[in-house]
Amino acid sequence: MKMACFVFIICTALVHGCASVTSPQPPTVANARAEQSEQAAADLNRLFNDVQQNDCREIGTNLPRGLYYCSGVIIRATSDGDYLPWTHSPASMARGSASFSWFRKDDHPTVLLSGSGFIVRNAVESHRLGLPGFDEGFICLFPKDASTGGNVLHNGCISRFAKPVIHQAHLQPDIPHHNARFAWGSCEDAGITSLEQWMDYTGDMLGDYSTSTQCSWNVDSQNGWRNSLAMQTHYPLFDFYWNELLMATVDDGYSLKDMISAVFLDVSNYDQNIQPARNFQRKLIANNSYAPILRLDLSSDQPFSFHQEDQITEAH
Repeated sequence: MKMACFVFIICTALVHGCASVTSPQPPTVANARAEQSEQAAADLNRLFNDVQQNDCREIGTNLPRGLYYCSGVIIRATSDGDYLPWTHSPASMARGSASFSWFRKDDHPTVLLSGSGFIVRNAVESHRLGLPGFDEGFICLFPKDASTGGNVLHNGCISRFAKPVIHQAHLQPDIPHHNARFAWGSCEDAGITSLEQWMDYTGDMLGDYSTSTQCSWNVDSQNGWRNSLAMQTHYPLFDFYWNELLMATVDDGYSLKDMISAVFLDVSNYDQNIQPARNFQRKLIANNSYAPILRLDLSSDQPFSFHQEDQITEAH
């Protein structure tokens, strides 16, 4: 008994001498989020660079869908204000659509409308990760931003300034996918199906109305997406410009918060963009959601990166 007490006293005094092996501690919430955020950046870089994927198929039906469904990055650049950035503005509600963009290595701008915003998880990534994602609600695709603000012609999908064309009920792709009640394009409505027809209709976009002369492609027409990609080399003066995806404003957009995979900030003006990005992250957390802030470098082949110091802390 005396010997046991003696050994106990010695082990207590010599902290390192008789220390037992401790079990590894579980990762902290911060560490787990950092790992998930690094993976989120890697996933977005993979989607950005996946230029071979040009045949998105709907999960469950195998029906053809637009490229936004499985490839590239769905993004919305927006300003910081006294509102939730993922909800639709009164102007968007009045028009019946909100403007988003789609980025991929073979179709991305060099500048952004705003230096911060958010990224929406596509349907295939949603299925893979078991997280909410965007499956239905997009209407049309303009290869370049079409200045659709205030345009109520088919929710902004018909040009206000193109050459006179009588729009009528031309057959759109009659495919019963999940987005069939929304997908529509003024190109198909005007009987335009080829790149050459689109360029003839749109013109050089150098006049008074610039990119507002475009017709739009049905968002789930794979032919429309091919033509949208192909037109890029024919309009080099507009390389800096983003495309425009119009999302139907069937509600106020609040449910989008759970589909946001990341908040982004444009690194070309980091000091100006970091605070709005942190404000977006705060608003997500305040509404019981979370997404990491990722830096976006439009000049890089790996444009997305995670940096712990960008995330909000009590000091911020």
